[in-house]
Amino acid sequence: MNTFNRGLLAGLFLLAMAGCSSAPDQAKPPASASNEARDSTAQSSGVDRQPGAAQRTAIKSALADLSDDTVDHAVVDYYQHHDHAAAWFDNQGTARDEIKTLLDALSRASRQGLVTADYGYDGLARRIEQADAAPGPLDADTVAALDIRLSQAFVRYAVDLHQGRVGEGDLRPRWYEDLPPVDYAGALERATRDGDVDAALTELRPPHDGYTRLVKALADYRAIVDAGGWPEVPDGDLLETGVRDARVATLRKRLQASGDLTPDSRTGDNVEDGVNALDTMDEPEDGNTRSPRYDAALAEAVEQFQRRHGLKVDGKVGPGTLAALNVPAEQRVRQIEIHLERWRWLPADLGERYVMVNIPEYRLRAFADGKPALEMRVVVGESYDDRATPIFSDAMEYVVFRPYWNVPTSIAADEIVPEVRKDSDYLDQKDYEIVAEFTPDTEVLPNTPENIDKVEAGTLFVRQRGGSHNALGLVKFMFPNQYAVYLHDSPAEQLFSRNERDFSHGCVRVQYPDQLAEFVLAGKPDWDAARIDSALHEEDRQRVDLEESIPVYLAYWTAFVDEAGVNFRADVYDNDPRVEKAMRQVDRSVPDNTLARAQAS
Repeated sequence: MNTFNRGLLAGLFLLAMAGCSSAPDQAKPPASASNEARDSTAQSSGVDRQPGAAQRTAIKSALADLSDDTVDHAVVDYYQHHDHAAAWFDNQGTARDEIKTLLDALSRASRQGLVTADYGYDGLARRIEQADAAPGPLDADTVAALDIRLSQAFVRYAVDLHQGRVGEGDLRPRWYEDLPPVDYAGALERATRDGDVDAALTELRPPHDGYTRLVKALADYRAIVDAGGWPEVPDGDLLETGVRDARVATLRKRLQASGDLTPDSRTGDNVEDGVNALDTMDEPEDGNTRSPRYDAALAEAVEQFQRRHGLKVDGKVGPGTLAALNVPAEQRVRQIEIHLERWRWLPADLGERYVMVNIPEYRLRAFADGKPALEMRVVVGESYDDRATPIFSDAMEYVVFRPYWNVPTSIAADEIVPEVRKDSDYLDQKDYEIVAEFTPDTEVLPNTPENIDKVEAGTLFVRQRGGSHNALGLVKFMFPNQYAVYLHDSPAEQLFSRNERDFSHGCVRVQYPDQLAEFVLAGKPDWDAARIDSALHEEDRQRVDLEESIPVYLAYWTAFVDEAGVNFRADVYDNDPRVEKAMRQVDRSVPDNTLARAQAS
């Protein structure tokens, strides 16, 4: 038995056996003598002498105190499958090396953006530390209590790693397919029977590159915090190339802290009269000290910062850039933690071909075989009047070229009806039609005052004919869902040049609809670029069903990592604080009833 195991067993004996102790200098009896004593006790009490029988009995009894939540259900399932044999101890009550591996893993939980204290690490580690110097045997009740507690800690950590701390509710998105059930009891099996705790846990982490990159980013930004964070750049006039300002020195330190500016940048305009102008104050002839100069290297670093934060890339520090610079490093750490949680909500398998829209980034990416195949800007829903684009996924099933726009009843009543009453030709000018229902072959009704009144009342409807002036543009990509949200073209092309692009009523407008059509119709050989162009600009309305459905994920990442580094975006819908609050409110207190009962026995 190694030192770790001997100490653990001895300490746990002292914790469990009130009134039973040995003198400090008393020698520990040989293992054979201890076994003979246990056998004698078992025989005299009528207990089955099968190895570990007392432990099995104690574990079976202790399991009765557990709840029916996900964690305890997996723990009970594991022990029942193994005839209530201990997971972390052998039949003689000897601790296995996997206990230390588990505790090491729990101690590193914060690296995944989780909370080490949630898994009872301190209490478990303290018992082991106290046990290291105390001799004595370990009774069956104490083995049972601690074994179950270790299993609960493992499964709780496994569940949080796999599906996140925040339970089901409004914050978690609705995915187009239910997430497959996870065999957490099987994970416990791999950890204890196969002897590889780390491998069992690693299998449950999100397998996505975006998650792995954020884990690294979390470590980097915590290191920044530990080093004192970064300085706040004072408010003032616009900072741009050529300007001299005392704040330039602070700006340089700020950008160095986040890695946007290297400490030894000395190229081009950085050097003035052979001296790094960022490091020194220039001394004019009158002897007055002037402020450091904002040079090209600093402007380049500001551009890099602006790219990472989704700001206008102009190398100038105005109000927007200044506000982003002055977000504390501690807040960025919390932002990364929130998004590690969001990654844990995603399915492990996103599909071979899928489309993902990052709402705060205003960007769409299409993936094939797990690799980016297409990228473009998008316009998303406004943040007020219930126009926010929902966070969810569904499967794209078909494409409609030159579609009708079925005008929502509220827009027809509030925006179109008043215009028609001012100008009876308004409907024709805008290609609108009055209909009784939203079906392609429905009858078009006359534009009469009576019918306009019915439109206002919501008993008749308005749709817009397909064409270049249609609000949906020339194509829409349909993934039928409860929100009536889809991807579509837009005649308002000027919106895509904006830096912040939350202008829609909830649907997502795409910058390059022809390219997206090529991607989603790639499984139909007769739909090449020329055919798509003809369908967009020359033919009548037509629906094209996909050969295979394509998952579409409308996601929400205000912190992510790409080739430019760690990116942060404005929280356009104020969702991050809600997730953070939910994460902090999770009750992870673990009742230790079984161990308490063993200590009192």
